[in-house]
Amino acid sequence: FLTLFGDSDDITRGGDKAFQHAIPGTRGQDHKIIHAGHFIQEDAGEELTELILEFYEKNRVGIK
Repeated sequence: FLTLFGDSDDITRGGDKAFQHAIPGTRGQDHKIIHAGHFIQEDAGEELTELILEFYEKNRVGIK
């Protein structure tokens, strides 16, 4: 479980820490705060895509 939040998001600010504390699967992941607002996919779509793909590659198991 990976958390990616925007640094300019007033709606979910601090939510990353709540998820990281409550969900065991967050441990050991490369969580990031991206320079973006609430709609990260619109503000930083390329960076978001790269981080998701890196997460996938790091965590995939038995998929070829």
